[in-house]
Amino acid sequence: MGRRRAARGQAAPVEIVDVLPASARVAWAYLASLLSTAGAALLVVLSNQTIGALACAGASGGDDPVGECRVGVAVWVALAGFLVCLLPAVLLLKQDGWLWAAMFAGVGFLIAADAVVEWWWWAAAALVPAAAALASAEWRRGRSLRRVQLGVLLALDAAAVAALVWWYSL
Repeated sequence: MGRRRAARGQAAPVEIVDVLPASARVAWAYLASLLSTAGAALLVVLSNQTIGALACAGASGGDDPVGECRVGVAVWVALAGFLVCLLPAVLLLKQDGWLWAAMFAGVGFLIAADAVVEWWWWAAAALVPAAAALASAEWRRGRSLRRVQLGVLLALDAAAVAALVWWYSL
């Protein structure tokens, strides 16, 4: 008799909605970018002592061939390190992988633009986390819109990879 009463008296489980507002998602995206930047900086320092020394030992040509080679290695390690460190940072902050995918596309297009010396490049780089957070946010407009949104993110990732391959082959 006691078991029946206990089973009947249980409340229905409460549905917990775990969707952040857009402003909070943007803030977490900037924090993930900051953490990823710190990780990339650490990778640059470590790689400058190891990879830079090995890869640039026989550099020749130009005014300072070893220095130019080491700067090039540092830039590539920083870019790759940012994207590699971004995934654990996003997951550590309890965001989804779609935020990483959107930021990957934004960073990929920035790299392919090859305009790091221009002012607009830095302005666009500062806006990438906010744009990625908004582009990957769950807007609760239905499953069909979410599928289209995620498809667009995957298409942007593919286009960013194609732009990087085209830029690198030039």
